[in-house]
Amino acid sequence: MRYEKIWPQTLDEMLIELVSEIAEYSFALGDWGKYLWTSIQLKDKGYIATSSGVKPSEIERYESQVICMSCFEKIYISSYYYPKDNYYIKFFNSSIEKLMGNMRGVKNIRDIENLAIDIYNIVVDSYLDPSKKYNKISIYFERKVPDDEIIFEEIERSIIVRQPIYDMFKFPNPPVIMFTALKEEKEYTNGDKIKLSYSNYYKFIFEVY
Repeated sequence: MRYEKIWPQTLDEMLIELVSEIAEYSFALGDWGKYLWTSIQLKDKGYIATSSGVKPSEIERYESQVICMSCFEKIYISSYYYPKDNYYIKFFNSSIEKLMGNMRGVKNIRDIENLAIDIYNIVVDSYLDPSKKYNKISIYFERKVPDDEIIFEEIERSIIVRQPIYDMFKFPNPPVIMFTALKEEKEYTNGDKIKLSYSNYYKFIFEVY
């Protein structure tokens, strides 16, 4: 965990910082962190956050199927109550709890949650109708290679862009906005535009519902 951190100011910088924080958390979890899903349910006076990962024994099955929600298992559940500044971990998976002593990423889960909520607030003010209620943040992260240096180097070169939400996704309850990590591929011949493609070594999606 990196202490006494000064959070970046722009939305782009905050999203890249969130990717870095999630990546640290992912590597700290070992095999449990290869595929991560974190959900933050926003309440009137706080929030409840749930983080889940694909069980190591189910990774092969997960990778061979389009959808395998049963392959995921909860890593932790946290809760924060604003009026009393009361934060605590309600549940931590006993299968990986013994790793907590050297899991720098797990120690900063509250930083991840706070940064995600700060991003949510900016996104609502900048892109959405603030008079409407949006009560969920969803973050998905996937490691495609085991080398942390390769992934962090790609994160530094990444661009986080707002992604169109196509009907073909057929979400039963679609997000109102989605951001995805992309990388610069090459310049077009006229030099005016940059071709973007999905990152080679990781996947990151940030959604608001």
